[in-house]
Amino acid sequence: MSTLSLFKTITATGVVASLLTITTGCATTPGYDAYGDMYEDIYKDSSLYKKHKKTIKSIDKDLYQPAVEQTAANKVSSMGYRVKDVKYKKGERVIKVKAERSRENYKIELGYPNYNVLNVKKD
Repeated sequence: MSTLSLFKTITATGVVASLLTITTGCATTPGYDAYGDMYEDIYKDSSLYKKHKKTIKSIDKDLYQPAVEQTAANKVSSMGYRVKDVKYKKGERVIKVKAERSRENYKIELGYPNYNVLNVKKD
């Protein structure tokens, strides 16, 4: 192996190792939230933020909740049920689904975040 080829290999390995170290450090930092608001510290103490705090939280809920409910509905539909209603509150570990199969009503509980079936009960 020539010295130029060896030098290129060592240099490339060093660059990759340093980039991997930096990336891992950023992603595993305590309190790191990839989806968090990066400007929260700047405006959370402002009077405008305090005035509209409830509105901001409800907007976050409106963006997050439909995705969870849709995933739960897809899971129950794939099990052969027709979904009537899905209820999920942010922070709870259970998603409640009302569904129908062959003209019989069921209440199905799914675990969150893995969407495993916890309970199926005839209504």
